[in-house]
Amino acid sequence: MAATWLACQVWADLDVQTSATVAALVCPVIGAALAAWAGHSGEQKAVADSDPPNGRREVVYNLPPRNPCFVGRDIQLAAFENGLEERTSTVVQVLHGIGGVGKTTLSTEYAYRRLERYDLVWWIDAETPSMIGGQLTSLGVAAGWVKTAADIPSALREVRLQFSRTDRWLLIFDNAEDPAALAQWVPQGPGHVIITSRNPAWELVGDPVAVDPFSRAESVALMRRLSPTLSSAEANDIAGRLEDLPLAVAQACSLMNETGMSAAEYLKELDRNGRDLLEDGRLPTYPTPLTQVVVTALRRLEEESPAAVQLLEICSMMAAEPIPVELFSPEAAAVLEEPLAAQLQTTLGMRRTLGWISRYGLAQVDGKSILLHRLVQLVISGSIEAERRPEIRRRADEVLANLCPADSKSTSSWELWDRLMPHLLASDLVATRSTAMRSAAHAVAWYLLERGELKRGQELAATLYEHWRVSLGPDDRQTLSAAHTLASALWRQARYAECQDMAVEVYRRSRRAFGEDQLLTLNAADHVASNLRILGKPQEARALHEDTLKRKARIFGEEHLETLGTAHNLALDLRALGRHEESLALNQETYVRRRRVLGDDHPHTLLSAYDVVIDLLAAGRTDEALTLCRETVRKRVEVLGREHPETVKTTRLAEQIVSAAEVDTRSRLSG
Repeated sequence: MAATWLACQVWADLDVQTSATVAALVCPVIGAALAAWAGHSGEQKAVADSDPPNGRREVVYNLPPRNPCFVGRDIQLAAFENGLEERTSTVVQVLHGIGGVGKTTLSTEYAYRRLERYDLVWWIDAETPSMIGGQLTSLGVAAGWVKTAADIPSALREVRLQFSRTDRWLLIFDNAEDPAALAQWVPQGPGHVIITSRNPAWELVGDPVAVDPFSRAESVALMRRLSPTLSSAEANDIAGRLEDLPLAVAQACSLMNETGMSAAEYLKELDRNGRDLLEDGRLPTYPTPLTQVVVTALRRLEEESPAAVQLLEICSMMAAEPIPVELFSPEAAAVLEEPLAAQLQTTLGMRRTLGWISRYGLAQVDGKSILLHRLVQLVISGSIEAERRPEIRRRADEVLANLCPADSKSTSSWELWDRLMPHLLASDLVATRSTAMRSAAHAVAWYLLERGELKRGQELAATLYEHWRVSLGPDDRQTLSAAHTLASALWRQARYAECQDMAVEVYRRSRRAFGEDQLLTLNAADHVASNLRILGKPQEARALHEDTLKRKARIFGEEHLETLGTAHNLALDLRALGRHEESLALNQETYVRRRRVLGDDHPHTLLSAYDVVIDLLAAGRTDEALTLCRETVRKRVEVLGREHPETVKTTRLAEQIVSAAEVDTRSRLSG
């Protein structure tokens, strides 16, 4: 029987199952057992076809080396699983993020983790679209779909046909830039495509999967794996300074391991020479340092849009916070150089310029802001030639000053002030070459005072005054404006004697340099008069305030903000002189006008409301006073917050009114 079975296989070239069946017919007893054995052998071969003895499918793939120190990214890895189980057409997912954030590493890790899902996994360098056809042809050869000598057009037709007929395949297009250029290469069929790109604009090609910098826990985990001698606290400090950018974090460990540099030394060097530091620390899995990644992207961007590079250079002078898109309005074009100035003449030109920046992954851009990673910003700034830096700094100052609100006291402007403040404070307000920025510096100090940050406002005003008194001269308009702002800061902190010294100096110099009717002179007179009242000379204060009020009303009009400010101060003089009815009448008139001009919630309207309350109490009209005081507390809480000094003061006044009323009630009842 065995001889019969062997003859069937060797001479008749029959397979195992058929040979055994023939043998069974020749020798039914022995052959039956042999047929059973052969049948089992055939099942094992079928299993082996799909699952080799080592338990793994035979997968055709060409992946780059796997990163042995991969950590985290659970959310993004899970996102790849969506839509893959019951697909009937190609699933296309696009990993997008800035350079160095780990898109390539993430897609590689997913492919290695899920090799058993696929029969074919192919990695394609998509940076140069014209090279993709040749790589797809190589795929076809490796998969056995086309012959080695096949011409590329024929090979591509066959590869596309095979993709449409089969599933269990994964294509990774790495470092693609242009959705339109890549779309023609994305195959149709029940497979899976992953695209990595700095450009986020892939909505018409696939589903976007944003890759952000690491979480702090992921950064620390990677650093402790790469440099086990680092403590968690040291790793946390370095990761924080690098803003958790994976490439930078890994480079830092590589450099410290190579040089023996301590965490403290690394952080000190990062402050001193950050751009050069980011050029060191080579990684076997990513041989290009962060500096080169950014510089290469900048060079390629300059070929496409020189205006976009100019805009990035200006942004590199800002703080590492969201930069308002409004900075680059048509009004800003006047202070910028070509070709950026021309692009900003229209909204479309501005948005196209921002689109190029986003496409090269050098910043995150949305409808309201531009955000550069701190390290990308550092590299871009460091790439600017030394002789060009002062001029770019000046242009950055000009666009910032151009957007600063005219009235830092208006609550409607505070949202914009909040967005601008990090960038204003990051600029050199003292040494700026921009006249407009020096004016904005006063507004910054006033904004801090209005928001209740009295100490910060005072320190900024004092710094401006001391430096400009030397660099611009003691009689310069902006020097005197800084001195006036400083006097206001001292006044709000009840430092009246110091305030008076400063106010008298500004008044004397401004009168001599600019005359009696110049606004700076008139505001200085206001300060001098208010201090006279506080220092026990209300009659002198009243005379100076009345003269100042007449001048402001004549020059600016009775309902101008400056005129109303002086009217408010004059009412306080009348109160100090015991002329309560006149004080109440003038405060009420000013309150009504401020409501009409500034609105019910403006801080200066609420200031008038507070003083009307004081005068109502003096007139014995307690119920009216309490009603208005409670309303003023409510509005100040909404506008300024509970901790603002003016809110606290008004809240205490309301409590005192209630307490006094309760005492009065108990007194009447007991009497």
